[in-house]
Amino acid sequence: MKITILGCGGSFGSPLAWQRHGNIDLLNKKNFRTRSSVLVQINKKNILIDTSPDLRNQLYDAKCTNIDAVLYSHEHSDHTSGIPDMRAMSLINKKIIPAFMPKHMIPKMESFYNYIFNGEKDYLPFMEIKELKNSFKFNNIDIETFTHNHGSIDVQTFKIGSFAYSTDLKKFYDNDIDKLKNLDLWIVGLLREDDHPAHAGFDKILEYINYIKPKKTIFTHMTALLDEVTLKSKCPKNVYPGYDGMVIDL
Repeated sequence: MKITILGCGGSFGSPLAWQRHGNIDLLNKKNFRTRSSVLVQINKKNILIDTSPDLRNQLYDAKCTNIDAVLYSHEHSDHTSGIPDMRAMSLINKKIIPAFMPKHMIPKMESFYNYIFNGEKDYLPFMEIKELKNSFKFNNIDIETFTHNHGSIDVQTFKIGSFAYSTDLKKFYDNDIDKLKNLDLWIVGLLREDDHPAHAGFDKILEYINYIKPKKTIFTHMTALLDEVTLKSKCPKNVYPGYDGMVIDL
């Protein structure tokens, strides 16, 4: 399995805007972050988690011309609004691409992107909505998912083999965190160092890491308040800030 972090920035990206660079060193390319999405390549299939607003350039940089399925973590626009860029993937490969999403998300996506899923006038549909199940197979690939808290809404954690992805994480429900034990890789959202109403801070995420004990943990969904070198100096062994284009082989 090959994991590519296509983008690891928060909803604004990093830096925030011209001359609004927060705490980051602009000379470090790893501090330039597009919005969060990740590409999972397994069994000759390409599975995309979320369609960020920066998706076109992310897939171009990753030299990816085919997506077999999309998994959606939640409905926030920094994780969904790049979905029109999937049209090229559909046209190039002459196929309808399945989009797996939780039940509550379906009416919103159908409303916002009706032409994508149902066609409209001269537009033919190029994606198909699939209701997300807690455990399912896609082309003989086992995918597990459960919800975690993101402030006022819930978000999906995804687990494929020994890899798991938990963006926009505030807290886990019940004993769901135990489902993430024995991981080779956990990619987890870290918006900023201190707590946020909808995101856990650095200390809380470290508590989760110390409990789960994945072999490697990589941070994603980072704002310009987090400098790559400074954050890395505070991380324990096998915990790293991600960067756009980062590739991990499992």
